[in-house]
Amino acid sequence: MDKKNLLVSFSGGETSAFMAQWLLKHKQDEFNMVFVFANTGEENEETLEFVEKCNKHFSLNVHWVEAVVHHGQRKGTTHKVVDFKTASRNGEPFKEVISKYGIPNQMFLHCTRETKLNPITSFCKNYFDGQEYYTAVGIRIDESDRISAKHKENKIIYPLISRDFIPMNKEKINFWWSQQNFRLNLKGYQGNCKTCWKKSDHKLFTIAKETPEFFQFNKEMEKKYSKGKYFFFRNNRSTEDILEEAKKFKGVVKDDSQNYNWDIDIFENESCDIWSSCGD
Repeated sequence: MDKKNLLVSFSGGETSAFMAQWLLKHKQDEFNMVFVFANTGEENEETLEFVEKCNKHFSLNVHWVEAVVHHGQRKGTTHKVVDFKTASRNGEPFKEVISKYGIPNQMFLHCTRETKLNPITSFCKNYFDGQEYYTAVGIRIDESDRISAKHKENKIIYPLISRDFIPMNKEKINFWWSQQNFRLNLKGYQGNCKTCWKKSDHKLFTIAKETPEFFQFNKEMEKKYSKGKYFFFRNNRSTEDILEEAKKFKGVVKDDSQNYNWDIDIFENESCDIWSSCGD
């Protein structure tokens, strides 16, 4: 049987990292896989370090890509290949996207499209030489509401939801990583991108209190490209709005990366041989 081509989208988080290593161990006979991480330049440094550790520890051969924006042309974003050492760390790819497409927010959703989706698609078009390929996305069973309505049409598979692979939830992912000799050195609410507008207000306020310098990028971009009416955050709030609101925030955001409490066999309905074979 001919193998299917499979892009494994590695976001840099623990869920997608678990998916990547599991697929490599269990599905090489079915898929010709390539593992790709798209760097925006605004990822936490801990994310980049984690991708590099996973790459070496699990022998993933991760391909790092960044957006290449074509200014003054009616041409979509393509990619360039980088690595851990040469990856942008000052928002360079994201700045290029903003300079052409404007500030992204809940009304203008081009950040993910131009910094991640299009560069990865550009890479895969070259890598698979124009052949058909499937995409594996690390969405868990507790996130099933995030499944794309067009996943079949777009050849997207969800290994951590499908019974044909290995259904997982957040607690199981956390427990598995707690048994490894390294993990992503970030709190659950920090996430990979430093100040993503999709984060809840409480998460943004907590990050603003702990690392206000992370918002400097947003302030600079708004000063240069907002035109006084386009801002990053929900309800068209500016970075200064978020920083001011954060000063009044008295709540506590739980670090859900430590969320597991197993009094019974953690593998529950999964067969032990499958789980034990994916451990180290």
